[in-house]
Amino acid sequence: MQSPRNSFAPGREVPAEAPPQRAASRWRIDGLHFEPKLEHEYRLHMRADQRTSTLVCLITALGIWLIFIGLDLTRLDGWAAMLAGDRDVPLAITLRLVTLGVLLIQISMLATQHLPSAYHRLSMLVLALIGATSTFIANMFKLRGLPQADIAQLVIIAAVFLPVGLTFLQSSAVALFVALFTAALGFVMLREPAHLTEHIRLSILLFFAVFVGGVGAWLRERAQRDQFLLRRMLHDHAMSDPLTGIANRRGFEDNVSSALQQARRDGVPIVFAILDVDHFKRYNDYYGHQAGDEALRLIAGTIATAGRRPMDLAGRLGGEEFGLLLYDVAPDKGLARLEKLVAAIEELRIEHAASPTADHITISIGATAFDGRELMPELYRRADAALYASKALGRNRVEFSATTKVEALSMETRRRA
Repeated sequence: MQSPRNSFAPGREVPAEAPPQRAASRWRIDGLHFEPKLEHEYRLHMRADQRTSTLVCLITALGIWLIFIGLDLTRLDGWAAMLAGDRDVPLAITLRLVTLGVLLIQISMLATQHLPSAYHRLSMLVLALIGATSTFIANMFKLRGLPQADIAQLVIIAAVFLPVGLTFLQSSAVALFVALFTAALGFVMLREPAHLTEHIRLSILLFFAVFVGGVGAWLRERAQRDQFLLRRMLHDHAMSDPLTGIANRRGFEDNVSSALQQARRDGVPIVFAILDVDHFKRYNDYYGHQAGDEALRLIAGTIATAGRRPMDLAGRLGGEEFGLLLYDVAPDKGLARLEKLVAAIEELRIEHAASPTADHITISIGATAFDGRELMPELYRRADAALYASKALGRNRVEFSATTKVEALSMETRRRA
């Protein structure tokens, strides 16, 4: 039998190149970077995963910082120096206190799990302030002939590369800043040849430490990204339907539950629909299961296209039954979109000679609107009742459950069946 120009004939392969290409692009690591959406997920995951280690590091840094503030006041005779008009000592104390304040803000965010989008910038600022302040005070000690620990800068460089919620590039930028600032400030503050010779050696060591720390951080982040990617792929495979590529029942229901919670907070409308391919058992019996699988893949792609907005959801509930959630859509607009979907399935012109409804595959849809309070089981029950009503009223149509009349019709249909 000759198929129309835009028809799908049983046995004809459904184009499947695009989805795998998109999947390959989504799961590829370019250097140390995913595609934008996955990269955002990775950074949120890393920030949450490293929250405890970051908190431990910052509390440790806070304790050390408080000890050094006390030592500075004692060793520099801070109060007397300030009274005598020494401007370096007040500046050093101010830098210590500013860094202390930023440390406390960062610790408070981690303790309360309130992590804004600019959180990584605050982490970078804390580390940069610690490095800059320590450099300034160490040079002050040298100028006054007091004992100082140049190795502290090496420790700070190492600390920058600890798991504190920063990426390799962010950590490298901070470490390089600390090394450059230390080198530049030493040449500005230190004038004696002995100090300069010692400072040059220290600067070389700092840049070497940046290089070694950077290599280690790159290798660690690469391994972290590989592990994240593997877990994410396993999760996606567990939540997706292997035949159609859209969400399976478990993945769809999990996402719907999250969407309902979000809708309650945002106060936005939702349209929830259940879709069923009409007379699909007859299709499988007539054309075979392979043709049935090809038809389902094509239908699933059309349904997924109908849920094209970011918060819309589409999933295969099982067999020839699909679910669709339209987020932030009023009932009248949702009904119009579902009616277009019914027409779009018809336009596929998938031949169905065994159907008493039409000579091609059609779908029936039962839909309902979220009332802002109910849970998914109640929403599903009303959409399912509307689906039975849609079938009872002739199929190849949308029935919207706005009243209990639809549910009564559904119950009567089931009773007769």
